[in-house]
Amino acid sequence: MSQPARKRPNVLWLMSDQHNANCTGYAGHPNVKTPSLDGMAERGVTFTSAFANNPICSPSRICFMSSQYMRTHRMFGNDHAEYPHPNPDTLACLFRRYGYQTGLFGKSHMVRRWDEDGFERIRYTDLCDSRRGDPLSMHYFKYLDERGLADWYEEGTVRMGMEYTMDGSGPAKLPYEHSIEHFTGEETLRFLAERDATRPFFIHMSFQRPHAPIAPAAEYFDMYDPAEIVLPDSAADFYENRFAGKPACIRNRVKDGGRYPLADPNVDRLKRCLASYYALITCIDMEIGRVIETLEREGELENTIVFYTADHGDFAGEHGLFHKNLGIYDSIQRIPFLLSWPGGPRGTAVDDIVESVDLYPTLCALCDVPLPAGREGRSVLPLAQPGGAGGWKDAAFCEWETGGTGPISAIRTRSHRLVYYGGRHEGELYDHRDDPGEIRNLWSEPAHTDTKLELLQRLMDFTMRYGKETDHETDRRQDQEARHSPSRLLHKHRRYWSRLTEAYTEESSWPPRRAIT
Repeated sequence: MSQPARKRPNVLWLMSDQHNANCTGYAGHPNVKTPSLDGMAERGVTFTSAFANNPICSPSRICFMSSQYMRTHRMFGNDHAEYPHPNPDTLACLFRRYGYQTGLFGKSHMVRRWDEDGFERIRYTDLCDSRRGDPLSMHYFKYLDERGLADWYEEGTVRMGMEYTMDGSGPAKLPYEHSIEHFTGEETLRFLAERDATRPFFIHMSFQRPHAPIAPAAEYFDMYDPAEIVLPDSAADFYENRFAGKPACIRNRVKDGGRYPLADPNVDRLKRCLASYYALITCIDMEIGRVIETLEREGELENTIVFYTADHGDFAGEHGLFHKNLGIYDSIQRIPFLLSWPGGPRGTAVDDIVESVDLYPTLCALCDVPLPAGREGRSVLPLAQPGGAGGWKDAAFCEWETGGTGPISAIRTRSHRLVYYGGRHEGELYDHRDDPGEIRNLWSEPAHTDTKLELLQRLMDFTMRYGKETDHETDRRQDQEARHSPSRLLHKHRRYWSRLTEAYTEESSWPPRRAIT
């Protein structure tokens, strides 16, 4: 007699934006409190050497969703919402084809068409996901507009009056009940309450922050006392060394500070920024906890794969800086990577190198979903077994192109990090065995020439095999084309919503408001 088909497990893919991997309780941070993530670490596997394959939002997310390196998917730009071409083998499309009820709640910052093909229910929270001519096509913004709160949207118009800046010196005007974090939690819980219980679910719960603006709700703004913030040891890189030994392009950026990165000679302002950043992390953890508790109460947690990560990191005080968009350091490339699954090991830590591209094949292996051709990642499951996996990858790669610095590539092995600035013929080399903070640049030291050349060859062998579909130049053209559209004016903090709605008339080219399904 044949056995009934095994029920596929549910999938809860949790993600935040710009979460430094050290800023959690389970990682031993002296300040940050993350009880929900700590509980996940106790119930599953912590991969302590996980790395993103790109250090900015959209390209990194495409690596996760496609299991393809930058060299293959070629999406080097950061503005992909209107990209017209379909991709039937995204992770969401694949799981939907295999019977999963799929939902996306929060920030996507990917390709809108791919989202619509892959997810049955979508609730966006970021204006980068809206249609250019219609900010109300973004669900959270429509939610705020219906309550007369659109001018306080935390990713745009709230900053028009400069009530607070990127340094986290002031709280958001929105109370927590209307915050991005709470909206993301509420919409996820609503999906769980209304879902088809005969089908497994695939939820992508994607938090828009702790990415800037660093503005927690007033109720949580004082959760962390700036005076008690403990800075990382590597903060000396800026405060004492002023980035001595770093490439000229890096030193010049840091010399005068600026918002990306935020290099502030006043250490108290950095601590204030970190206090706000930590509060956002704890609020995100709180919303994750609400969903985990609901699954546990309903008896679904024991049949649910739970995964937490971030698209990339943040300096978060390391090197004495805040934000990102400066080189490729561990602060930015290393990401949290927590995974638990039914019957899997508990309370286990794995220090083998894993990458963003490895999520896709891992979920396929856990859910008995065939892996499509063309995927470049590997399932991490063998690493969690006793004895680990022989022949596992010994390096992570990161590829990036910026408007100011040009193409940048990095290779991170167990012992070293090498970064090559291709447009400037400069580089960085760090030995993690005695310099985990990446302070002493060995690039020009003769004693390390052999190591540099070996890593450069490996890096070039990897990166020379790629092309580009989008890049900084396509982002610039997109910006020029859309710079006066309502969504872009709001997203780039150039207009208040109330002023825009006064300016547009029925005769304007802007589409009228419409219901969102």
